[in-house]
Amino acid sequence: MNSPLDFLRVFRVRLREAGIRFALTSGMACVEYGLQQSTKDTDWIIAPDDLGKLRTLFAGLEAASPGCRVMYRSLFGAPLDFEFLSHGWTSHLLVRDPDGAEHKVDIFGVPPRLASWTADDTGLATRHVVAQMKKTDREKDWPMVDSIAWQLWEHRSSEALLHIQDQRKLIDAWGKIPPADRHALAQKRPLLRLLDHEKNPDRVFAAVRIERIIWACVDEVRYGSYKQAWKTFYRAWKKEPGWQWPVDEPFSSQHQRLLDAASRHELAKDPVGHDGREALLDRAMKMAEVRSNSDAEKLGRITPPVSELWP
Repeated sequence: MNSPLDFLRVFRVRLREAGIRFALTSGMACVEYGLQQSTKDTDWIIAPDDLGKLRTLFAGLEAASPGCRVMYRSLFGAPLDFEFLSHGWTSHLLVRDPDGAEHKVDIFGVPPRLASWTADDTGLATRHVVAQMKKTDREKDWPMVDSIAWQLWEHRSSEALLHIQDQRKLIDAWGKIPPADRHALAQKRPLLRLLDHEKNPDRVFAAVRIERIIWACVDEVRYGSYKQAWKTFYRAWKKEPGWQWPVDEPFSSQHQRLLDAASRHELAKDPVGHDGREALLDRAMKMAEVRSNSDAEKLGRITPPVSELWP
């Protein structure tokens, strides 16, 4: 499994054989859709109820190939456990082949910005799922959102209107959507209502930029709640005598070590619930107001509903 694509193909088969519900998403999904040349990481959505099966799969890989090792990575991320990943945490792992090749694997239980997820028969997340997950605070992700949207449009899917970022393409596509279908789309993306009367590409460009700032601020605040919870836990854990992390030991031992530490030092299983989603959203919207040099009224006309921003 030297190359990322080799690993991807083999891991997909192993997941399916283990009866694990999964979807390949993010960067490697963009590669599969022909939108990105290469990436070294693989991001997977795993049904939280199947995380026990995934841990068993990892233990089996190590037992079958003594040179294989599955390890937690040093960057922040929760134990690969239902109680954490069902509340929006991510686990960051490294799979090392017997020949020394290393593959970074990120596991989502509940992917951000999605109330549910779907995948095709091969386990590839649908374009809508990938586009929604790419609406982050990273500028480099947004060209992917637009490219995925245009593929949806070429496949005659009205879901494209939820993601198109190019102002001229958006105006043109909206004009081709039957009026009867517009209401449901605008419910999910209120910005679309502007297109009923606004045809100036520069004004639409400005509205799209404000909408993007809103998405980015919500993602930054959401991500920050998990990062702060990890920092608080990690600082306490590092003070223990003989502390070491990560460690080169069987994955089951690493996992138990991390679970025990999380229990001792009270790593929050649900940082969002602890802080309160409404309070976090309010903070994000105030950030967006400042960063967009706008006001609450204008943002209100563009802001997607909570069911889209943060289900």
